[in-house]
Order: sequence, then structure tokens, then C-alpha cells
Amino acid sequence: MNYSKKCKNKWRFGSKWLAVALALLSVVAYSCDDESDSADDILVPSGLRYASVTEVYEGKGMESAQPVIFSDSQPIFEIAGGVAEDNGVYIEDVFTIKDSTGVIKLANDNELVAGLYKLDIKVTNKAGEGNFASAFELRILPSSIEGLQYAPFKQTIVRGVEGQKTTKPVFKGTKPATFSLIEESNFVIDAATGEISLPVDSDLEAGNYKLSVKVSNIAGDTEFSEVVMVNLETKPYSLVYTPQQYLDVQQKQAKKSAAPTVKGTGPFTYALKDNYGEFTIDENTGVISLPENHALEINDYPLTVVVTNTHGSVEFENAVSFQIVEIKAVLPSDLQYSTTSYIVNEGFAFESTQPTVVGTTPITYALVDDKGAFAIDAATGVISLAKDNTLAVGDYTLSVKATNVKGEVTFADVITVTIQVATPEVVFEDGWDALSAVTGEKNLGNMKEVSLETDPVQASNNKWNYGWGNWGVKDANNESARGAIMIPKKSVNDDWLYAENIDLTNYINSQLDFAAYSKYGTDANNTLELVISENFAGNVETATWINLNFASVHNFAFSQARTIDLSAYDGKIVTIAFRHKSFLIPEDNGDPKNLSRTTYIQDFKVSGLRK
Repeated sequence: MNYSKKCKNKWRFGSKWLAVALALLSVVAYSCDDESDSADDILVPSGLRYASVTEVYEGKGMESAQPVIFSDSQPIFEIAGGVAEDNGVYIEDVFTIKDSTGVIKLANDNELVAGLYKLDIKVTNKAGEGNFASAFELRILPSSIEGLQYAPFKQTIVRGVEGQKTTKPVFKGTKPATFSLIEESNFVIDAATGEISLPVDSDLEAGNYKLSVKVSNIAGDTEFSEVVMVNLETKPYSLVYTPQQYLDVQQKQAKKSAAPTVKGTGPFTYALKDNYGEFTIDENTGVISLPENHALEINDYPLTVVVTNTHGSVEFENAVSFQIVEIKAVLPSDLQYSTTSYIVNEGFAFESTQPTVVGTTPITYALVDDKGAFAIDAATGVISLAKDNTLAVGDYTLSVKATNVKGEVTFADVITVTIQVATPEVVFEDGWDALSAVTGEKNLGNMKEVSLETDPVQASNNKWNYGWGNWGVKDANNESARGAIMIPKKSVNDDWLYAENIDLTNYINSQLDFAAYSKYGTDANNTLELVISENFAGNVETATWINLNFASVHNFAFSQARTIDLSAYDGKIVTIAFRHKSFLIPEDNGDPKNLSRTTYIQDFKVSGLRK
């Protein structure tokens, strides 16, 4: 744009009211409609003015107002340089300027310290450039401390170790700053860096300590409550055994200490520096043991215990001591077996209870007369018989001799063992002999039943159909007796008769004796199984069953006796069941006429030899 001299004079020498108006404008651009002037007539930028000195606290951001500039075309602003006074330190590129408006900005969290800052501004337009020294001034004031932070909040210091301290804290505010701890404390703080430590010779207990810090600078004091937690860890210390001395421990006598207490950062492990060849220590509890029959001479034995944790090992000299003295022996007395009478089957093994006795240990035991077969454990006093011994039937009374360092004592007739002829005992029997058919009752004694197919129905004469029930049967001598019968009535049936939880725990040579017979029906349509389970829990369908084979009892008019060897189940708890099934086969073409087999159980008994 060209300007005439007349127009230029208007710009330079306008009235006062025009000058005031111009001072209020952000950027003044002026043009006339006169004839064009040459480039030499264009005005370069002049009269740059910012508002009076701006103040801001250290670390805080600011934004200036738009300045006044005389320019007849769009001015372009830039920072040409700057200086700092009053202890300020100028840093390049911290201040920024918007080139189109001249607005100057300072970002939050900037690094400038307190002082007076002056910026040189260069303004350029189409006519050229103008340089304005110290055109903008900013006073940065000291800032109070804020945002003090130790990272992490919880920090570990190990007592007694050189160089242990927290990290330096970070904060906002005018530096330099000085640090101090608010409360009286065993900890110390570096006034210049804020690092917290503990004197090496401190005896402060291990634990967590929350500390409050005061930070001071030119702007004043600021307090930060519980700004850091110190997790104070230590090597082991203050090991204490109670009692510390174990006096009058007799030669060869066993002895144990109590578990000690120890302070510091756990977990701990324990060791003995010198065990004198006899002492041992539990590495986890610190309990010290001296075994029976130890070989220590009469003397005092102070022990140094070494306790270790993650921070190292500490020796505690004379932590505990044992005084070994001469044996003050007491003869064995009051020897007693809790059970004094035993009944044992001929040829069976036997073992007594362990006796109690008063007297100086160790005590050894011997039989006065072993009757040619008995033995006794010399250390425990347990009397025994071996399996397949040849002792004859009869009563055997035994006397025991107990010996210690003081001498020996004989205890006469302490137990009696009766050897008897091995006679099987009944462990389980059916229990229906004295029962009869009753309305609404199965009356199966100790046996139980369940029907998985057709529901049982009781006839008017109280006989049960489609399920097991009490009724008259024939015994092995073809005599009338009570028993259990199952009548399928030409229908599909799956019926169980079982003896639950037969306890063979204390028996050997166990066996099942039963008597049964069946009539009618074809083998292709009717079966009777004998099964056994070790995991029956009330539901026949979920238990595991194993077949017990037996000779058929079908097509007989009275009971046939059968014996089943159960020795494979000695020592166990079992359930034994009869399972009667009547079912159709393809050849029946749906005709149930062959589902007619009636089963009779007259006797059911389990026995064994008691161990």
C-alpha cells in the first residue's frame, strides 16, 4: 500500500484525542485513498508498548495483554532476546510470543527463578523491522513450597547399615529450600536435600514410622503432615531365652529349652556356633535340644546362638546355658500297663499297650520269663507275640524287669494273656428269625431292601409281591422257618436285599454263610446275583459292586447252604447284597409269562476270627 506525504503527516501529527485512541488499540494499521506512494514512504513498526510490569509467582504461568504498536501493515512479533535481574536467571525459549498479536506466554511449571525479567521484542512489517529493547518486563516473585512428595511413599531403611536413606523429595516452589522434621524423632533429615536417614548407632525399634516435614524458603514455611512412611527394618536383636540358664541337667538326661523371643525383621533362622557335639537347634523356632543318653561331662555349657534374617547374621554370645550335673538316679517304680488282661486266639499275633513307669530315664525292659514265645521291646516295654506262635491254650501271667543307672526292679504279674482256641465270631446276621409278616412292614430284620423297577405291593395275607418281604420258607433240613422272599409276579423287577456296613476291621478269615433256593421261571429271564461293595453310601446305583460267585440254588424245594470266602475283605467295612432281576428278552415278544421266578433266603450270616 502506498501513502502520500499528506497522509503521512496526518499519521504523525494527529490531535491528542487521536493519540489516546491509538493507545487503546491492539495493532494500528492506517491507510489513505490518496495516490500510491513509493516503498520508501511506508512506516516501519514503532511505539511498541506493553502494560506495566507484570508479576507472577515462581513456577506459575502467565499470559500478557496484547501490546500497542504503530504499524501501517500487519506486524509480526518475535522475542529477540532477554535478560534477568535481581537474582533471576534468563533461560532461552521459556517465554513464547504469538507472532500475529505479540501476546507473551509463560507456561506453568516453568524453570524460571524469582527475579526481574526483561524481553527484547522485534517487530517486522512490510516496511521493515523495529527492535524494542526491554519492551516487556515480568517480575517473578518467590513461591511458597507446595506438592512435596517422596516417591515411593513407603521406603525401607535398614537400621545399623551405612548409607541407608530415603529418596530426595520433589516439590514446587522457590529454591533454595531447607528441610526439617516437624516432630522430635530418632530420624534425621538433610536440610539441603530432604533425604531422611537414621543414625547408625540408633536403637529404634523396627516398624513403620510416618514422618512430617517442614520446608522453608524465602516465601515462608510450609508443613507437610505424614508425607513419607519409613519401614524400619533391622538385623536380629534382643534374643532372649527364658529361662536363660538350665541348671541341674543330669548326665544322660534329655532336655529342651523354651523357644526364644527375638526382635528385628523376620523371618529368622537359628544356628548354634558350637554345639559341643550334642546340642541341636531347630532352625525355625530356636528351640535347643539335648538328647537322651548324651555324652556331655559334668560342666557348664554356654551356647552362642546365630540368628539370621535377610539383612544378615548376628551372634548372641551366651544366649543360653546348660549345667550338666551328676546323675541323681531314682530306681524304676510304679510300672503299669493300661490293659492288664488280654485274650488272644491260638497262633495269632498280639501286642500290649506301652507301660508307664516312674524313675530316672533311660529305662530298659526285659521279661522275667518269656514262656518260650513272648517278647518285649527293651526301649518301650511293649510285650508281643508273633503270628503263628506255638503257645498252647491257657493263661500266661508275665513279670517285667525294669533297669536304669540306679539298678533294676522286678514287677511281678503285670499282665495276663489268655490263649484260646480260635473260634469265629458272628459279625452280622439277618435278624428276621423272630419276625413275621405284618401289615405295612417288610420285617427284614437287620437287612434292607430297595426296588428299582416295579413298586412292591402287599397282598391281603401280608405277603409282599414285586419286592422283598418277610415270609415262611424252608430251611436246609426242609423244616419251616422265617426268611425273605421275592415274588416277581410276571413283571419286570430289579430288587435288592442288602446287609449294610459290615465292619470287618478287627477280623480275619471272614466268611459269609447263607441258605437260599428258588423256583419257577427261566434262567434266560431271571437272575440272582450276590455282590459286595466297599463304597456303598446309601444308593445301590452309585456304589461300586463286585460279584461274589456261588453255586446255583435254583430248582430246589428247600434251602441250599453256601459259604463265601470274604478274607479278601478282612480289615474293611463292606456292604453285601442279593440282587434279584426279572426281565424280558427279544424271544418273549413282550410276553412276561417267564418272569415268575420266586427266590427264598432263609439264612444270612457273616463271621470271622477276631484279631
